Amino acid sequence: MNNRSQISLHSLARRCFWLLPAPLRNRLHGARHAIVRWLRSRNVRAALKPGDLTGPEFRDVVLNAAERRLVIIFEANVDWGITLFQRPHHMALALGRLNCLVIFQTTGDDVLGFRQVAENVWIANDSTVSSIPNAVRCFYSTSLLATSDAMRAASKQGRVVYEYIDHIDASISGGKGAIRRLQDLKTAAFEGVADVVVSSAAALHKEAVAERGDVSCICVPNGVDVAHYRDSQQPSVALPASFTDFRARHKHIVGYFGAIAPWLWYEAIEQVSAKMVDVGFVFIGPDYSGCVPLLPRRGNVLYLGAVNYVDLPAYARLFDACFIPFKPGDVARSTSPLKLYEYFALEKPVVVTTDMNECTAYPEVFAGSNAAELIAVIDQALATCDDQGYRARLRALADQNSWNVRASSYVAMLENLDSK
Repeated sequence: MNNRSQISLHSLARRCFWLLPAPLRNRLHGARHAIVRWLRSRNVRAALKPGDLTGPEFRDVVLNAAERRLVIIFEANVDWGITLFQRPHHMALALGRLNCLVIFQTTGDDVLGFRQVAENVWIANDSTVSSIPNAVRCFYSTSLLATSDAMRAASKQGRVVYEYIDHIDASISGGKGAIRRLQDLKTAAFEGVADVVVSSAAALHKEAVAERGDVSCICVPNGVDVAHYRDSQQPSVALPASFTDFRARHKHIVGYFGAIAPWLWYEAIEQVSAKMVDVGFVFIGPDYSGCVPLLPRRGNVLYLGAVNYVDLPAYARLFDACFIPFKPGDVARSTSPLKLYEYFALEKPVVVTTDMNECTAYPEVFAGSNAAELIAVIDQALATCDDQGYRARLRALADQNSWNVRASSYVAMLENLDSK
């Protein structure tokens, strides 16, 4: 099969999956992960496009051209061009701004060779990446591709970082095969194959320290691109009539953006929206595994689908309060939601479920353990949304938790490794 045929097969399989009824997609969630992993492992290649560099060109023009603090390679995990920007994308951009050369490996994005996407940030689909010496290689605990053998091979080339960013759970990572592979990756990292374990939440960090000791572990929570959510040009985005009409019909809007996924607490969402009929509830994000039908079908609930990250602030500015309704359990207790800090940057009060320890650590966040408590704290949040002192505190929290701050901690940790 030629390269273009492989790309077409990948695209066709993806389209066919999302045309299936949502309940069937949900049952096939684990199988989907396995198929995507297999297709991505086929070394799919596209044609070299204008501006792309071959491996030798990248070495001569970029790698050897200037002094940089570090060369950091993100092992293949998620594509660069996905709708829902995630931690790897944000961290790559922030590290680039700190004069690190970042190589973000991809098996999609229709790229062959190396393509620059931001200052000091290149996406790459080229075998020469594996031979770049003295680089820091980052493996994510949620990767569709990473294996313990790949981590061991990388450890012979340079430093290895294990990014422990989520509790390993079937609702996040797929079926039994994927869970076994990710547990093996985690075990290898905890046993010392990784030079350092970077955890995104206190619960994950505590687990890592218990296995590795605190010398080789650091907690770097998620953050926010503050400038993106304060961009004065965002109000010019054309919003769909379905949203603006819905906004006009409701005095208050409580909004959520992120994956519509198994870890949301749909029963509580149903009960809250049924009681608060005068409040509009808006959900924005991709259907992660056929979960959209679990959202309440009520006149005061609106699902808008996925929205491009570039346009997202324009939508969220029309929220009065923001919602992160994760259901109780390990996923909630060990998650550092990007959206928490993005909501802070928007200066919107945040309502969460009480198991979300990374959120409730901030006294500015409202929390409830059941539907009745969530209704009460949503009322409190809506009464606070115009309080200028409260908004100033949220603004300060966003600045304190920016991706630039996170990346500075990250680089300091890596440079400390190299000094030993």
